[in-house]
Amino acid sequence: MSHFVVAVHCGAGYHSVQKEDAYVKLCKSTCLKVYHLLEKGRGAVECVTEAVKSLEDSLLTNAGVGSSLNINGCVECDACIMEGKKLVFGAVGAISGVKNPVEVSATLVNRQLGDKLSLGRLHPSVLVGDGAKQWAEENGIKTLETRHLITDEARKTYQSHKRKLDIVNERDSSKKMKLTEQREDKTEESCDVEEEEKIQDTVGAIVMDTSGNIATAVSSGGISLKQSGRLGPAATYGAGCWAYNQRPGKPGVGTSTSGSGEHIMKTLLARESALSIQQEDNASLGLSNCYKNNFLESEFLEEEDDKLAGVLALKQNEEDTVEVLWGHTTDSMCVGYMSSSLKKPKVVMSRLPEGGIPGKSFTMSGVSI
Repeated sequence: MSHFVVAVHCGAGYHSVQKEDAYVKLCKSTCLKVYHLLEKGRGAVECVTEAVKSLEDSLLTNAGVGSSLNINGCVECDACIMEGKKLVFGAVGAISGVKNPVEVSATLVNRQLGDKLSLGRLHPSVLVGDGAKQWAEENGIKTLETRHLITDEARKTYQSHKRKLDIVNERDSSKKMKLTEQREDKTEESCDVEEEEKIQDTVGAIVMDTSGNIATAVSSGGISLKQSGRLGPAATYGAGCWAYNQRPGKPGVGTSTSGSGEHIMKTLLARESALSIQQEDNASLGLSNCYKNNFLESEFLEEEDDKLAGVLALKQNEEDTVEVLWGHTTDSMCVGYMSSSLKKPKVVMSRLPEGGIPGKSFTMSGVSI
């Protein structure tokens, strides 16, 4: 049996200490589930799909069931998969009524890897909105009413955020009443999102199967109160995930991102971090260079005060060693990994060091397995 690896993350953002054990348990169970599939020789695309489906199904995560609600109180999800052998990418954006959006992404990838369409037509790689849902139905993926994706917790969070937004809108549109400075301060304070509500964003996974094929995936419910139809990095090529199999003179690499979607999309963080890791002999140096040069000091984010993102990465070296590493500028990032040589899953709740400032500070770590 050849070497294989699975690595997952429950998002880069804020993970409450009270729920830390639950996040750790979720990462462990997901790694174990995929480990058994890889042990049986299953392929990277199938396994990375199963990993993300497990994360989507958890009520802890902002993906699939329990996703954040948009401005209209509905669930709209993004998800994508990339495989590293033929470099095929499949994504869905702003899709509603599908329990596991990553399953649609996987089907898009598999269609592109399969037979060609008639009359010289090309298989789609990215589908959005109602068209994505219709395509899913036509390709045997079960759909359901959107209300079944909304949890009580998501609804309560939406109602809380919507009330605060209404307060701001009412204040800004009012022409009859001038607020005192003291009252303005109190209103601003009441409209802040409590720290407990700042849940983590996109979840994801990276898999290397027994044949050395690499596949990566991400899935996200997007940000709370987002505009209907908004696309995030989990539906954007080069932003959400990246996969590239080992080739002569080039190491294999996979990346999966999470965090502030607009920041990640502007910097094509998944692709840029993968290229930087490939170009450096030291994978950690490659990732840290990318964060410094292509994210924290990026000209595309000059106007941003807080730059928030996390990256989970895998590097397959020519000598058949594999490194799993992660870095983030967010408060925290929960990461789990397991391999054929590591019989038990390992999970790390990575947090910024004492004194670190989310959006401005960066921390990273990694292991060779």
